[in-house]
Amino acid sequence: MQVADRIERVNENIVNFYLVEEAGRVTVVDAGMPGNWGLLVDGLARIGRTLADIEAVVLTHAHSDHVGIAERIRSEAPAEARIHDADLEFLIAGKRPPGGMDLGLSRRLLSTLAYGLRNGGIRMPPVSVARGFADGDVLDLPGSPRIVHAPGHTPGSCAILFESRGALMSGDSLGTLDVVSGRTGPSISPFRTDRAQAIASLARLEGLPATIVLPGHGEPFAGSPAEAVAQARGRLGRR
Repeated sequence: MQVADRIERVNENIVNFYLVEEAGRVTVVDAGMPGNWGLLVDGLARIGRTLADIEAVVLTHAHSDHVGIAERIRSEAPAEARIHDADLEFLIAGKRPPGGMDLGLSRRLLSTLAYGLRNGGIRMPPVSVARGFADGDVLDLPGSPRIVHAPGHTPGSCAILFESRGALMSGDSLGTLDVVSGRTGPSISPFRTDRAQAIASLARLEGLPATIVLPGHGEPFAGSPAEAVAQARGRLGRR
């Protein structure tokens, strides 16, 4: 589904990742779970592209539901893999960054766990070769993605701004589906390395120039990052 100018959303259950096309080349933002390869192939076909058109896979952070097929993209396209420097060692080692979670038994949580089990999302697959980036970097890739470091969910958690498309890909720094409770609407993730830092990082997103927020989980938010952040802050006391 096209969600912004030459940006295709690839989606199933709790998983979102995105294809950004420019002049026949593609930047993949995030990489779902290991069992999501078919989603990538179908998404590329929808925009008239193939695996050979992928230039890079850019990862918002090192969690298994975002890096699942990154190594396969890297080796089979082939394409380079990029992630923030603070998560790079975790990505290469296939090791989850430290942190905790807000847990509560719910139908949504059970569904999330079941989907993860079916699609290999419980263990994070390592990416054998990857390069880091830093806050403020504008990558020389299709769409000219700009890196916005928003730590807290993980040490290297980032949002990716495609300014010319008016689109902010927020990863898990700001989502619209709580994969534990099932609540919808802008919020921070229930999984985090540092909850206070994740809340503070919202300030790094709110002034960004975009008209749509594309999260790692949940439906696109049709509005500015400032509007999404305001709603997320309003929910903080109502978990």
